[in-house]
Amino acid sequence: MLVLAKSIKIGQILVSQGSLTNQSFVKKLKMIKSPVKIAHQGDILPIMGSYLEILYPLVVGDGSNNDSIVLHGNLLDINFLFTGDLESEGEKVLIEHYSKLKVDVLKAGHHGSKGSSSQIFLKHIQPKIIIISAGENNRYHHPHQEMLERVFSIGGKVFRTDRQGAIRFIGIKHFIIETVR
Repeated sequence: MLVLAKSIKIGQILVSQGSLTNQSFVKKLKMIKSPVKIAHQGDILPIMGSYLEILYPLVVGDGSNNDSIVLHGNLLDINFLFTGDLESEGEKVLIEHYSKLKVDVLKAGHHGSKGSSSQIFLKHIQPKIIIISAGENNRYHHPHQEMLERVFSIGGKVFRTDRQGAIRFIGIKHFIIETVR
């Protein structure tokens, strides 16, 4: 976050209320000197003539991975779900509260960790495209092989930043996916 803030101007930072219990995180937020807004379930974020809706967290958490903000939206008739660092515990809550949640594109939780993108969650949301954001040769060895096997078992197309670089969706009336190294 600090590295990114040095490269681009950040207009506003959205955080879960629970993340503000983490003093180290709060200290970093203060260093960036950008406005901070607490995100709440049901909040709407306008984007590209459409919007993203905050689905989660439902309650104030403890700032852990399962306190990540989860965003859902439809852009150019494609349903996106961005899960932050969410793991299986948080995925279960999403399944319980959003029984009809189907997505075309999933940004996999927690960089493809072993504890994210559970089989039951993947079957529930049925993504066609799964994006895994993980650094090349990262110290945690993300994405984890077990998570990849779960993703491959549902037949979705996988894009990985550690292998393909930046992944972007470009277009005006329809998206095409482009990778940039």
